[in-house]
Amino acid sequence: MPDEQKSKPDPADLAMTPPTGGSPEETLLLEDLRVVFNRQAAPQHRVEPQPLISFEGRRFGPYTVKQLLGEGGMAQVYLATDARDDTNVAFKILKPQYCSDRDLCARFEREALSMRRVQHDNVVQILDCPRDGAYQAIVMTYLPGGSVRDHLQVVRSSGEKLAVEEALSIILQASAGVEAAHQLGLVHRDLKPSNLLLDEKGHVKVADFGAILVVAGATWLTGVGQQIGTPGYMSPEQCRGERVDRPSDVYALGATLFELLTGRLPFEVEEASPLAMMLKHISEPAPDPRTFRPEISHGLSGVILRSLAKRPEDRYRSAGEFAEDLRAQPIVQPPPEMELSEDGGYHIDLAAIRKQLELLPQRAIVCWACRCARRVQDLNRDPRVERALAMAEAAMSEADESSSPQSLSRALTRVRALRVASLKAAYTDENVRMTGAAIEAAKAAAAAASSAAAMCISDTAADAAFAARSAVTALVRAHRPVKPFWETARKDYHKLVNAQLGREGTIGQPIPPSLFKE
Repeated sequence: MPDEQKSKPDPADLAMTPPTGGSPEETLLLEDLRVVFNRQAAPQHRVEPQPLISFEGRRFGPYTVKQLLGEGGMAQVYLATDARDDTNVAFKILKPQYCSDRDLCARFEREALSMRRVQHDNVVQILDCPRDGAYQAIVMTYLPGGSVRDHLQVVRSSGEKLAVEEALSIILQASAGVEAAHQLGLVHRDLKPSNLLLDEKGHVKVADFGAILVVAGATWLTGVGQQIGTPGYMSPEQCRGERVDRPSDVYALGATLFELLTGRLPFEVEEASPLAMMLKHISEPAPDPRTFRPEISHGLSGVILRSLAKRPEDRYRSAGEFAEDLRAQPIVQPPPEMELSEDGGYHIDLAAIRKQLELLPQRAIVCWACRCARRVQDLNRDPRVERALAMAEAAMSEADESSSPQSLSRALTRVRALRVASLKAAYTDENVRMTGAAIEAAKAAAAAASSAAAMCISDTAADAAFAARSAVTALVRAHRPVKPFWETARKDYHKLVNAQLGREGTIGQPIPPSLFKE
């Protein structure tokens, strides 16, 4: 019979053929790989199908199980009530079909023991580990805020992206919890938005330590062929099945921050294939997050890309080191550099500056404009100019008033006064001789006052950008150096961004007097 007509072996038979040769470790790894690719349990740990069982309404000691909150590959999480103090708790219980599997039971117990060891405000607290016959459970603090994944989906459904400050706050809190685990020699191995839970105040708690291992632990395959980790967030070494250490968690934190900022993962595949995704993590360089969100600062982008380096030794050594570098970076890109024009002057891209300023709350924008204008006011001592600038500076620092008709009336009166002061500062009497530098200094103060009187963020930012350009022009006409002025303006912007005074598009918090103390 010709070779091409010979019967071919059944792939299923090949899959079950015991490996020959090689070390015992290679044999076990090959067996695990067969389990994964054939989507079936290994023979020695075969789990018989079990009918679906709901635990709703059942009692486990003092705990009464209420409703299902969610489930993963091997466990379900219910809302339950503790009869001893009538409080709600999260009740995580191993699925019935896995209760007879010793390896999975051991992993479930390891999760409880690991989480109990990690005592930190940003880690879900373990309250109890009850048993009822064959059933095991973990009782945890109930967190009604859902997960970061849930929050992200709500934001996406509105067509928006998370504010840069909020995304960074989430990851800094998660990093603090993960660092607590790292200090104990533990690696999480499955960090992702759905494993970051939120309490009623929006504080982040790291959860699901079922994949945790001691630093000297094993690969991402278990004895039953279950993958440890989620392909979209897995480090290259984790994808290759190698032993992982703290930098692997840093990689997952970086991938999560990338997604929170850009609305997408660092790597995406059309086929939705886990293997295709893992190959990208192994072989392709991570894209610059600024490609998808240009306002992210160069420094923040650099931290993210370092966390996503291919080699563990090129990343941060721990979550704590990662967080420390994150805090040191400006959140969004500062105003662009000025360009020297052919005539020796300076060209300032007002549109680019306005776009960057719009990422700040209104009071912060006004503050930036006032500080730009204040640096050139020695060029114009007109009391009207000083009055306009002083009124703007007062507006950015005054405390909030409770909402009432009287407070609204006062606010409108203040706006009208600022506008009048702004126009008076900008107006030059034909009978008064003023230098070009003095005229531009007056325009800078007038623009700062106008930014404080603006009724929308775009107008505030536009007037602030004009104030900066007028100040630069005043310095040029007074034959003073411009570069030190602009470097200071950039530093001011960094401080206002990092002070996190409010979300973009809002009025924001009053500017604290200590913010710019040298």
